Amino acid sequence: MIGRKKTSFFREVKLNVLSKINNWQHKMFSSGGKEILIKAVAQAVPAYAMSVFKLPKGLCEEIQSEIAKFWWGSKKDKRGIHWARWDKLSCAKSRGGLGFRDFISFNQAMVAKQGWRLIQFPNSLVSKVLRARYFRSCSFLDAKSGSNPSFIWRSILWGRQVIQKGARWRIGNGSNILVYKDNWIPRPDTFKPISPSSLPIDTTVGELMDDENNWNVAKLNQHFMQEDTETILKIPLPRSQKEDAML
Repeated sequence: MIGRKKTSFFREVKLNVLSKINNWQHKMFSSGGKEILIKAVAQAVPAYAMSVFKLPKGLCEEIQSEIAKFWWGSKKDKRGIHWARWDKLSCAKSRGGLGFRDFISFNQAMVAKQGWRLIQFPNSLVSKVLRARYFRSCSFLDAKSGSNPSFIWRSILWGRQVIQKGARWRIGNGSNILVYKDNWIPRPDTFKPISPSSLPIDTTVGELMDDENNWNVAKLNQHFMQEDTETILKIPLPRSQKEDAML
């Protein structure tokens, strides 16, 4: 069980990373060699724990600090100069960085994959267990932490923030998609309508279609701005009735 002292519980993760780095300190590596060791070994050690749990922020920063010291040549008797911040090194190479991982962002993305599996595989055993415990009467995206939640569930809810920002619906029959609340309009700045709300808050996308499963152009023109209407009309609809799916 994970209690209040999470840092001590995950201390082994940090020690494993430090042991790898300490074994490399007395050897001479080129910049390319260091980069490979950091990416293939040091950053891979905590990946398993990060895929399930939200590691303490302080622990992630300590691991990043030790990796940064190794990169800049710091040793017990010598302190190397850190010529760039870690957030700069963690940018993609195409953006001027080195592609190292920001451990907090990586941790959140890994935990988000567990939440994505709950959405994609609702009939799996873990989905059924968590649904019965935490979101029996709503969807995973609307679930709350509940009373006395487990550390794993709180970690998954933290990762859910990534899904809520980037996921959107692929329209089937539109019955599960709320017009003003859900992400369903494909454009880079926002997945929601920018038009003022003129329909009931619980209106679904399916209500914007006609009986032949085509967009109701008259209704779109009545309730949405031209920019929204033009974008919505470009969304293809299935010829036959299909369930909505999240992407």
